[in-house]
Amino acid sequence: MYSVLIADDELNILEGIAALVRWGECGTELTYKAHNGVMAYEWIRENPVDIVITDIKMPGMNGVELIQKVHAIYPHIRFIVLSGYDEFEYAKGVMEYNVKHYLLKPSNEEKIEEAIKQIVEGLDEEKQKQEVYQEIQQSLHRVLPIAKEQFLKDYLTGKTYWPEDWEHYGKLFDLREETYRILVFHLDDDHDIDERFVLKEALTNELLKHHPIILSTITGERILLLIEGEAAGERELIEHIKEFRKEYSTYYRKTFTTALSEPSTPEGLKEAYGETISCLSQSFYLGNNSILTTRDVRDEAVSNDTLLFDHDEFLYMLKSGNVEEAECHLRHFFIEIDEKRYPVNVLKSHCIELFMLMIRQSQRMDDLLKDVMIVSNLDSFEELRSFIENAARDIAGERFQRNKVSQSSIIQRMMDYVDEHLSDPDLSLSQVANDVLYMNSDYIGKLFKKEKGEKFSNYLLDKRIQKAVDLMERSGEIKVFEVAEAVGFGNNPRYFGQVFKKYVGVTPKEYLNKEQV
Repeated sequence: MYSVLIADDELNILEGIAALVRWGECGTELTYKAHNGVMAYEWIRENPVDIVITDIKMPGMNGVELIQKVHAIYPHIRFIVLSGYDEFEYAKGVMEYNVKHYLLKPSNEEKIEEAIKQIVEGLDEEKQKQEVYQEIQQSLHRVLPIAKEQFLKDYLTGKTYWPEDWEHYGKLFDLREETYRILVFHLDDDHDIDERFVLKEALTNELLKHHPIILSTITGERILLLIEGEAAGERELIEHIKEFRKEYSTYYRKTFTTALSEPSTPEGLKEAYGETISCLSQSFYLGNNSILTTRDVRDEAVSNDTLLFDHDEFLYMLKSGNVEEAECHLRHFFIEIDEKRYPVNVLKSHCIELFMLMIRQSQRMDDLLKDVMIVSNLDSFEELRSFIENAARDIAGERFQRNKVSQSSIIQRMMDYVDEHLSDPDLSLSQVANDVLYMNSDYIGKLFKKEKGEKFSNYLLDKRIQKAVDLMERSGEIKVFEVAEAVGFGNNPRYFGQVFKKYVGVTPKEYLNKEQV
């Protein structure tokens, strides 16, 4: 059973969650209910739990502060955040602190249980992997060759040992080379620890045919190889990796990304290792299944952690339903991002904020809110770009359809009003826009022309002449001035006659005489 703590200053919510969630069925037990952040923190300090469910706004210590302080002392603890939509800006800064779910209030017990079960599944998997890893580590430490491996691994990753320790341990483990080269490999896509071991062994066996390998180990999710620097020419090494990569992907249907350091002395190995990790991070932009060197990391890296880009026009495009213009804006945005190569965490934070602004333009905002966490979990630049572009395309298309229906409704109201007030000589576009629709007349005029294919004034004259012809055909005894008044020409039958002849080809009097014959 995994232990859970709830922190919420709203007692009805606190007690409701405690009573309604089926903790046992989720593989958990509720160990403490805190009325505020301070109570929660004091309890966790003495009684660390596995999962914390916390509100964002609480007196004394809010949820953001609680998460940050707890993560500092117990980084393994997972968090579920309960909060209102308008508090997301406040809470997004803690997404890196093991916040696995962000649930919008009010959230029922089913959603909370689902979030807890997902965390429990992850904890179970990590626990299982950790147990396997610890068993292997315990057995490996019994022999000297593995002690050598552990020393080199810790030395390279900056743990325990420092450059001044090299002389002593170098003699102990017979490390006599003057230069070394570091290779770091990372399996693309989802994988487990067993697959990492398979790749490590296969890489070691293959490269050992061509290059003396000093170290072959796994650190975290990366495979680390240390080889003799002088004996490993870069071009030759890359060709051997390419050959192996092709065979591996064919057999296992998996790909991996590689980073190579420049040859380095023992004193510079820590820095060289850091360079390979920096290279590896560029796979987010350069794509998986790559072989990267320090030359692939831009010298002109972005110096600050602020990504400034004005999206106001883009949001207006979405709201207007302009799909093409919205796509064009995003295309320029991502081109700039790809050129400047912002830190991945900075880019994802910006895209989360952009996505939140985008979904405000949609009627499906509540449904789309659950996709916010997807941005944080995307593994490549192309996936991120595709996700944002697809979301923008869907939202713009949705707004286009809504706007189209709304505009058609406006035009129909104008046409109905014309039919009902055709005899009014003051009937005009300005009158309909200002007195009936309460909208800008220029905008209404453009909207009408776009929908009907003609100006409102031409449409109005056409309707008046049609009505005049109808009156003459139905009543042969009617006078011309009476027809003029009935169709909105007031006391100006002469002007009516001119317009009528222009549209019909004969004068009103001639048309009446023809009807009477």
